[in-house]
Amino acid sequence: MMPDWLTRVPVAHRGLHDKAKGIPENSRAAFLAAAEAGYAIELDIQVSADGVPMVFHDDTLPRLTGETGRVDERPAAELSALHLFGTAETIPTLAEVLALVGGRVPFLIEVKAARGKVGPLEAATAAALADYRGRFAVQSFNPQSLLWFRRHAPQVRRGQIAMDFRMDDEPLKLHEKWVLTHMLFNRFVRPHFIAYDINAVPNRATRRARAQGLPLLTWTVRTPAERKRAADFADNIIFEGFRP
Repeated sequence: MMPDWLTRVPVAHRGLHDKAKGIPENSRAAFLAAAEAGYAIELDIQVSADGVPMVFHDDTLPRLTGETGRVDERPAAELSALHLFGTAETIPTLAEVLALVGGRVPFLIEVKAARGKVGPLEAATAAALADYRGRFAVQSFNPQSLLWFRRHAPQVRRGQIAMDFRMDDEPLKLHEKWVLTHMLFNRFVRPHFIAYDINAVPNRATRRARAQGLPLLTWTVRTPAERKRAADFADNIIFEGFRP
């Protein structure tokens, strides 16, 4: 049975963050603000060098921390000491964020495994979630990551993230972009929901998914006008920059 929060509760993208107010994305402060407002929380996880799921969006450290190198080149203890955008906020682990929110609102967890490295992050994430009693689902751009969850943790609700990859600068071959844009891996992944870029909907793939009964979330909705447009073709929004 599909959890109703996926279509009922707006999802705060990387928490309810506001850089101007000193609340960085994917920070404890952003997650607490979202929980207090009653929004579901979208967050990103990367794996540390020692296999710990860290709540962090980018593959590399410079934009958010001013440090050099990749997230997966440093152990969790080092990553946890790095400050986000020069604030007092540091990089949390997934386990720390789960404990912080404590089930008050749902989590939508984006698993960001590097291409060709599917398995370690997914296994560590499933282990962190095994005893968690709150509401959650996982999602990923990578169909192989979702296939891992289908095979090894089928009880976890999983969602396929997609976009029109022809509009993106990802180093993919043309046929790979076509397959991912049209979500042709869905027959193997069997996602429970879809999360599609608002700039590319509606389209044939999202119409087909909804006709098959899959809820459609759309990202990233940044204005009330985009929210109004999303209401015409999606079941829920992943938002930032305003409060719906």
